[in-house]
Amino acid sequence: MAPPVVRPVFGALARWRRARVFHPRGILLRGTLETLAPGELPLPPGGPVVARLSKGAGLPGRMPDILGVALRIPTDEGPWDLTLASASARVLLRPARGWRRARFSSIVPYRVARGLRWILASVDGPESASLDDVGSVTVTCSVAKLTGPATPVARIVLDTPLGDGERPSFDPMLHSPPGARLYPDWLSRLREPAYQGSRAGRR
Repeated sequence: MAPPVVRPVFGALARWRRARVFHPRGILLRGTLETLAPGELPLPPGGPVVARLSKGAGLPGRMPDILGVALRIPTDEGPWDLTLASASARVLLRPARGWRRARFSSIVPYRVARGLRWILASVDGPESASLDDVGSVTVTCSVAKLTGPATPVARIVLDTPLGDGERPSFDPMLHSPPGARLYPDWLSRLREPAYQGSRAGRR
């Protein structure tokens, strides 16, 4: 069980920032998904995707930052929210100087049919870390064990900005299919109050 102070602390931080506690600066894009390796993850064969590209600390312009890619993928069991961050060695957050240079990771693994797998991604986008430089981008997602090669599982082309009235709130604990659960369970129980507090504080 998460400490009772987690939710109010994150709520207060969100009210102070008037934005998300982490990744306050971002852009929303719509695109399409193509599944490359059926069976690796509970993904549809293809279809629409909504994404948010963001900067973790909200640093302006081209300043290096922890870059983030959040994806909302429709599945038969409902939406699946994936949140990935620029990382090193799959488990360590790492600031990046540009979208194209960054390597993204779920940081913690998912328990899927084949065991524990990290979800990784690369972005075919601008060389800089500026959100203003982001136009049409292609995100290639892969799965891997803690060490060893990665298997590409999906290609996502993001090319259409979302309208001003569309503001999805990505939550990997609230929105995940039964066939892909974040591991370990106690970490999900700890993170969920933080997401709840951040959402409540923004409102």
